[in-house]
Amino acid sequence: VTWRATMASQVKRPGPKAETFTQRLFRKSFKDPLVPIGCLLTGGVLGGGLYTLYTGQAGLSQKFMRARILAQGVTVVVLCTGTVLMGNEAMKGGPRETLEQKMLRERMEDRQHKQAAAAVAAAAAAA
Repeated sequence: VTWRATMASQVKRPGPKAETFTQRLFRKSFKDPLVPIGCLLTGGVLGGGLYTLYTGQAGLSQKFMRARILAQGVTVVVLCTGTVLMGNEAMKGGPRETLEQKMLRERMEDRQHKQAAAAVAAAAAAA
């Protein structure tokens, strides 16, 4: 019996269905809703500041730009806080599986599936 090593990239396995950009956007927005709200708020304040600058209201435009900096800072703080909290949740799951462990596990699963298929075929041939 010859053993042939295969690389993980060569193994063809059906993976989960890829999600579209909009599906991913909505999933992540529902998971951490403050980030998209902050981005929209920052963009809205920026648009208002540019409009007031265009109309010649320099004082109001300056206040809009200060509000934009505040909104942008709050958005960055929320983004960083969410990243740290998600990182802490990921660490609670214990050690991650290495590539070698994953390949060994998949190889064992393949053997089990082949043995089960052979047993079914033998039972069908006996019947």
